[in-house]
Amino acid sequence: MNFNSYHFKDFIQLTLQDLGFESPTAIQEQVIPKILANQNVIGKSATGSGKTHSFLLPIFQKLDANVAAIQAVIIAPTRELAMQIYLECMKFTKHQSNLDVRLLVGGTDRDQEIARLRTSQPHLIIGTLGKINDLAIETNVLKIYTANIVVIDEADMVFDMTEMEEIDHIFSKFSEHTQMLTFSATMTPDISRFIKKYLSGTQMIDLSSKELSKSGIDHFFLPTKNKNKKEVLFQLLQTFIPYIVIIFANTKETVDEVVDFLTEKDIKLLKLTGDLQARERKQVLKRIKDGQIQYVVASDIASRGLDIEGISHIINFDLPDDVEFYVHRTGRTARHNFTGQAISLYEYEDNHYLDRLEAKGLKCTYVVLKDQALVPVHGRNMWKKTPRFVKKAEEDMHKKFPVSKKVKPGHRKKRLAIINKELNKMKRARIDDLYHKRSHKE
Repeated sequence: MNFNSYHFKDFIQLTLQDLGFESPTAIQEQVIPKILANQNVIGKSATGSGKTHSFLLPIFQKLDANVAAIQAVIIAPTRELAMQIYLECMKFTKHQSNLDVRLLVGGTDRDQEIARLRTSQPHLIIGTLGKINDLAIETNVLKIYTANIVVIDEADMVFDMTEMEEIDHIFSKFSEHTQMLTFSATMTPDISRFIKKYLSGTQMIDLSSKELSKSGIDHFFLPTKNKNKKEVLFQLLQTFIPYIVIIFANTKETVDEVVDFLTEKDIKLLKLTGDLQARERKQVLKRIKDGQIQYVVASDIASRGLDIEGISHIINFDLPDDVEFYVHRTGRTARHNFTGQAISLYEYEDNHYLDRLEAKGLKCTYVVLKDQALVPVHGRNMWKKTPRFVKKAEEDMHKKFPVSKKVKPGHRKKRLAIINKELNKMKRARIDDLYHKRSHKE
């Protein structure tokens, strides 16, 4: 089918022509008719599958420019994702200028926003929960109770970052007849509780593939071999010329360390973390999208929802704690039918994590650096299986730290943590020794 089947308004058809969209994606084909039929929907599908336009198209179809009230609310987990959705909305208003669409996020002129809201209410708002709570609950100038449609985009991240009490405050403002649309990568317990409380008669559209990742991404895993990780990263960056590469680290502190190290190596880069001011982050994103910079070092704030064309490589300097975040990080590349590479540095302690990725069906290619190139190797070599010395050490550790007959609550967990800590020290020492001997032979 094509978009003509939905009989969208003329300005929407013109926008679709501008975007070059002819036929709906799988998620759009499933979701759009249900939204147009006023059904509550939960949508799950792979990154880059077209979720944003699956709710924007029917929302703009329903908006009435002659009604001077908020008719739709879109909630995003971060300022960056809210901004991205807002920019997509602006493409629609190009052909329908009498629609008032406003972005409500932190880092803007609050007094000016309040003054403007006291004068008029927009037709559509896109914002973060914190900002909406400030304007709708704390100051009561944002009249969200008139909304007919509410969208929670990247709901798993929204719920992860927000207290349920704050969510309840906001959603208590909406009518029981308000149409609720939720898009999420995973179904967390918080989302399940929210659905039971606020979403009655919900239609679940689950198009998330059994595959953990898009087929256009090649996943490479490079062992650090107990070397300096930053040196390994620098050597890795010499093996390819990216269009845009995003290097992910787990903490802001590590991001700063990587930025300082690569800057000393004369690599021009930008960083994208949560501690940047809103204006700084906008400038960073603009420079990336304008092609002014090739290298970006980021925390996980950049892993969700950001749609930047031309990201050719994703590098995990640290593997994220959650496998879902691995999917979101690597999903920044290979968008819009392009291909991409995801390269992750890993250590001995990441063995269990890699087992989980493989168990979920991810095709992992293990590589080593040789002659300034990534050379595939067979599996994880000696890191793949538990060596005999580790099994013997585990037996010895359990004898050294026996379980007492009378123990306090939590003792067993603490005991296992102590054993694992000692085992990791022993494994690391053994690996150090192995690589030391190997380097002397070479």
